[in-house]
Amino acid sequence: MNDNIVFGQYIYKNSFIHKLDPRIKLFVLLILMIGTFLVPADNFILLSIALMIPLIAVIFSKISIFKYLKSLKQIVFVIFLSFIFQLFGNEGGKVYNIPINFSYANLILAVLLIVIFFLFRKYLPFKMLIFIGLVVLIIYLLRFPLIGDPFKETSIHIYEKGLIHGTFLIERILIIILASTTLTLTTKPTDLTNALEWYLAPLEKIKIKTSIFAMMISIALRFIPTLFNETNKILKAQASRGVDFNEGKFIEQIKQIVSLLVPMFVISIKRAEDLADAMEARCYVPGEKRTKLVKMKCKVTDYLVMLFILTLFILLILIRCGVIYAL
Repeated sequence: MNDNIVFGQYIYKNSFIHKLDPRIKLFVLLILMIGTFLVPADNFILLSIALMIPLIAVIFSKISIFKYLKSLKQIVFVIFLSFIFQLFGNEGGKVYNIPINFSYANLILAVLLIVIFFLFRKYLPFKMLIFIGLVVLIIYLLRFPLIGDPFKETSIHIYEKGLIHGTFLIERILIIILASTTLTLTTKPTDLTNALEWYLAPLEKIKIKTSIFAMMISIALRFIPTLFNETNKILKAQASRGVDFNEGKFIEQIKQIVSLLVPMFVISIKRAEDLADAMEARCYVPGEKRTKLVKMKCKVTDYLVMLFILTLFILLILIRCGVIYAL
């Protein structure tokens, strides 16, 4: 299994989070997602409290923090762009002026740093984090000319409202990503399927086969890391044959991508056929009522966690409606 792919993996640990009922973990994830967007846009204390919940779950899961950092690594660029759009797209509040002084020495140094980054990016572990740090460093260097007088002086305007909205957006994304990653890392796909099926059981009364829907989601989560692992193997095989997906013209790169997509489709269809044969050999009939090998049963700790999350959610609703005042 490719260690760089975190989403969809299950890592066994004898932890408090692993022992929680999967229905409770799904319930907590749903409440966190709803509550995160109900927090008023000017209350950092409430959002920080919401962020503490997945952070505590990360600690109690006993899983290496690097696993969670790898899950964040995939979306660092999206978070960075979203923060930039919020930063410059919202005008209001206090204005912070950052002076920028363009000198030839600073521009040459900035271009040199960018060239060095793109030449050696293949050997860097956290490319996106280093690139963001490089952008911040270049902006800092442009403020103070190293050699000679600046040939152009300007300033960047950052508004307080944009800074607040950007920070709020980052915190909300972190809450959702950490909570969902904790769910997939600490819950078996079969347990997650059973929990989804339990929540969707009322739809059976209107003739909707919820068991099929839950099985589809479970299979999709199960094969996400597997397909990424197969893609990585194909990329290495193509690279050993001299194929470089980062070089050549745009049309040539499209043709090279086709050489990746075709075997991926073949592997996916082959795995789907093998899975269908295995399910048929085990007498699996879609939509039929089945018994469970392990029945889900909530313990005292599960009820306590649910009560704690519900209490925080009700307090948030009361604060949002103005019944009680926020901190």
